[in-house]
Amino acid sequence: MAVEQNYGQDAISVLKDEEQVRKRPTVIFGTNDEYGAAHGIFEIIANSIDEARAGFGKQIRIKIWKDGTVEVSDDGRGVPMGWNEHQKKFNWELVFCTLYASGKYDSKNYQDSLGLNGLGATAMQYASEFMEVYSTRDGKTSIMKFAKGKPVGKLQVVNAIREGTGTTIKFKPDNEVFINTQDSALPPEYYINLLRRQAMLLGGLQILFWHEALNNEVVLCYPNGTEDFIKAICEKPLTKSVITYSDSKFGTDREDEEHYELKMKCAFTFSRNTSLVEMYHNSSYLYEGGVTLDAMKQAAEMAFTDWGVAQSKISKSDKIKYRDIEGILVFIGDTNAPGHRTFFKNQTKAAILNPFIKKAYAQFVYYAFRNWLDTSGDEGKQVYDEVLANKEAREEADKISKKVVQRLSKSMGIGNKPKKFVDCRSNSPLERELYIVEGDSALGSCKLSRDANFQALMPVRGKTLNCIKNDMSTILNNDIIMDLMCVLGCGIEAEVKYVDNIPKFDISKLKYGKVIICTDADTDGMQIRCLVLTMIYRLCPTLLKAGKVFIAETPLFEITYKNDTYFAYSDNERDMILNKLEASGATMSRVKISRSKGLGENDPEMMNKSTMNPLTRRLIPIEYSENDDSVADFFNALLGDDIETRRILINEYFDQTEDLTD
Repeated sequence: MAVEQNYGQDAISVLKDEEQVRKRPTVIFGTNDEYGAAHGIFEIIANSIDEARAGFGKQIRIKIWKDGTVEVSDDGRGVPMGWNEHQKKFNWELVFCTLYASGKYDSKNYQDSLGLNGLGATAMQYASEFMEVYSTRDGKTSIMKFAKGKPVGKLQVVNAIREGTGTTIKFKPDNEVFINTQDSALPPEYYINLLRRQAMLLGGLQILFWHEALNNEVVLCYPNGTEDFIKAICEKPLTKSVITYSDSKFGTDREDEEHYELKMKCAFTFSRNTSLVEMYHNSSYLYEGGVTLDAMKQAAEMAFTDWGVAQSKISKSDKIKYRDIEGILVFIGDTNAPGHRTFFKNQTKAAILNPFIKKAYAQFVYYAFRNWLDTSGDEGKQVYDEVLANKEAREEADKISKKVVQRLSKSMGIGNKPKKFVDCRSNSPLERELYIVEGDSALGSCKLSRDANFQALMPVRGKTLNCIKNDMSTILNNDIIMDLMCVLGCGIEAEVKYVDNIPKFDISKLKYGKVIICTDADTDGMQIRCLVLTMIYRLCPTLLKAGKVFIAETPLFEITYKNDTYFAYSDNERDMILNKLEASGATMSRVKISRSKGLGENDPEMMNKSTMNPLTRRLIPIEYSENDDSVADFFNALLGDDIETRRILINEYFDQTEDLTD
């Protein structure tokens, strides 16, 4: 029986201003978690930044305590708090208790403001457990306090409690509105990264950041703005200096509206070791990019293509793509326009949407790149050579990706089955085992000794590629590796440069509960074992972390006495078996000791007992260190270019010292 619903004329209700925020915080702050609270904190900081942008104030100080309390202080003009005759209200009511009230709606006070919508200060006041505002101007300090969106008491005006002018706002995001706001929900580094963006854009502005979890106050200041920042982060730049351009243009987004001025800046360099692209508008970091990022990408492609054609570096039918450039590009783009003419995507200011800004910025960036290429001499040629090398790698990757995607995206069947792969009958991934065996001869022997119900066989044919010394394009172009990835069925975990559509790794799609590497107990077998492990490490390391990979330990010696057979997997184990036989009274002259042959030469019964039968075989589980760096160091030492380190490692862990990287 349906529940009776009373949806009559009186069922419609309206949320009060503070309820609009407290009950629906995601509308204003994007989320109701610690990131939403952090966005609210930045809304308060943004007002101080706007004062500095307008030329009032050189220093902003931010303090954050572990309980979530925040204090933001600046040396700007101070927020007007007194009576507003025009609005017939106190200004503190308009600024902190009225949504869509702002001093930034006309261009007289703030030409290009970070804050815009008249929401930030009020919304954060409504979303705070408490808020205290101290505004000093005209020799007086105005004090107003709030709790859970409501004013506490009346406006207090006292003699100035600080020198000069400025505003201090102390508040605490409310746990009834946000979750995860206390006990340093976001690390200090999050805020430092956020604040450095503002210090970088406003050259000379000093931002002092203190967090209770830090020992010292962090000072963020870049006297020369973005130029200093790029120099600080850029490793092995391809240019001697940071290239900067600036310009302005008048235009409009709609013909029926007045024209406005757009100020445009960019600073860039190129580096083999650093790549970074960040776009800003009115100091707001556009983390979704928006029209200016689209414009920059388009302009970069056109400028580098046109210059390459003009210099006969590429043909007229050829094209440089942004992917060829982005890997070596460090670029900071900044646009400024009147706040009331800026179309932000939403209150979180993730992107701007102005069509005029897109067109103008594309023209500006095209000129910047093209002019620099025309005038930079050898530096420009060096950078362009890097771009051409990336272009060649991308085109090669495109060729490979078509084959890889086609291969890995298909369900394995008769037409997509790797050569000589032997499947098993079971359909249960947990029960199924995949033996990766050494060559065709071992395949034949294992095939006769396996349990066909749950044991599948995949031979490693020919020379196995060293996946440490080769790039990902070469790895993915290797038939042996692609055959193995196809058989595993779980996709590729590694990030592949220039290739976006390779099936992503999903361990739930792994077709086997155990992946067993089975090679001869000799130097060649050890080499293949290491190379296969490295292949798995490069392409799907989670299989190692999840304990899915094993080594099938193959015996070195077969010892027989009467009707009994023993397998020894080392010289010491052989000696122990012989000693036990002698102690038991065995006639030692009748004990036969034979060196185990290669897997391909062993008889099926022996192979089953020693290597394939779950009741009698020995499997060595691959243990993956929690320290990813130590794992990487191990593989690099074993199969990289450092011969001496490898020799020490092999001497420590193995009997033979022959090179495994041929």
